[in-house]
Amino acid sequence: MSESFPELLEERLEWPRLNVLGREERLMAFDRIGIPYVSGLSKASLIKIGRELDADLLVVGDFDSDGKQIEASASVLDLKKNSLRSPIKETGALEQFQLLCGRLGWTILSQIEPGFQLSLDSYLARFPKIPNVALESYIRGLIESDPTKQIGFFRQADRVHTNYAKAIFQLGKLYHQEKDYATSALWLQRLIRLDSQALEASFLQGLNQLYLRSYDKAIAEFQRISQVIPLNEVNTNLGIAFSLKGDRDGAVEALRKVIDADPAEADYYFNLAYHFWKTGEFAGALENLDKSVQRSEADGEAHYLRYKCYQAFGRTEEAATAWNAAKELSPKVQVWETRRQMPDLFRIQTGFDELSYRRLQLQIRQVQENKDEARGPKAPPLDTGSRDYR
Repeated sequence: MSESFPELLEERLEWPRLNVLGREERLMAFDRIGIPYVSGLSKASLIKIGRELDADLLVVGDFDSDGKQIEASASVLDLKKNSLRSPIKETGALEQFQLLCGRLGWTILSQIEPGFQLSLDSYLARFPKIPNVALESYIRGLIESDPTKQIGFFRQADRVHTNYAKAIFQLGKLYHQEKDYATSALWLQRLIRLDSQALEASFLQGLNQLYLRSYDKAIAEFQRISQVIPLNEVNTNLGIAFSLKGDRDGAVEALRKVIDADPAEADYYFNLAYHFWKTGEFAGALENLDKSVQRSEADGEAHYLRYKCYQAFGRTEEAATAWNAAKELSPKVQVWETRRQMPDLFRIQTGFDELSYRRLQLQIRQVQENKDEARGPKAPPLDTGSRDYR
């Protein structure tokens, strides 16, 4: 139950211009600070966690139950003013705790923005009830550490509540982490059909297709995301997919776009250089390898590619220098030379920066809200600061 409330509140506090940080961000903050993830923390500890997350507000609360009835309370902690608002309390039958959570969410939103105009009934209608047994299985999956048991819990949640999007996403994510890319792709494709805006699922799906060598499908996923969110991780993988497909121009365009967005990152120059090396454009490869090494001098693979390029140009002295550096920094290159077989060296981006990703999701919601406003009456906007809840 202590995990169910924040999970449900995360959904219920999502609103245009309101960025709700979720469980993964909380866990990362606890880990960085070195505080165990437990309940009953002091106000000082909560403030420390909130500041680690760069949040403006925290929602903290507790509950009590006799097995039949449940009383839940929540308070909004303003981190900028260091003030805690009066608790909001809801009481009802234990099996109705999802409804209680919805009422808490509605009151919290009303407090955060006095102009919030949705009626309670209209607000609650946005969140269809999930069978409690399905929610319980989902929560057990979240807190379980054994991947096999996690998969069992999430599958059970999906069986009880058909098309349970959160459970489906977790299954796709778990199978991806276990490197069962084909099974992961099946689950994620099902989720994408249910929710075309599930961009994190699309990102993982793009990775699945990349690893499965289905380059056209990978390109389609990454292109779709890049049109909505200009993340370097997405465009990097898009460029790699183009290159592996054999589309020279598409790869160069995507990989250069990433460098333009972040010219300080060595890996971005390395990927473009590797693409040029694969296509026999050694001058372009050397130019970008030099920039990569300037930013990461201890990169043995970059020195190795410089060695290969210098060899191609017949520049023996420079090749020898690069070879010695490569051997010293990355002894495995000697095996590559002996076997005359080099592995694929593209540096695929395997994940989002979660905080940046959520902030960009917020921007998407704001754009959508603006479109909705142009079509008809609007819901009043909320403060744009980052939020978290406990």
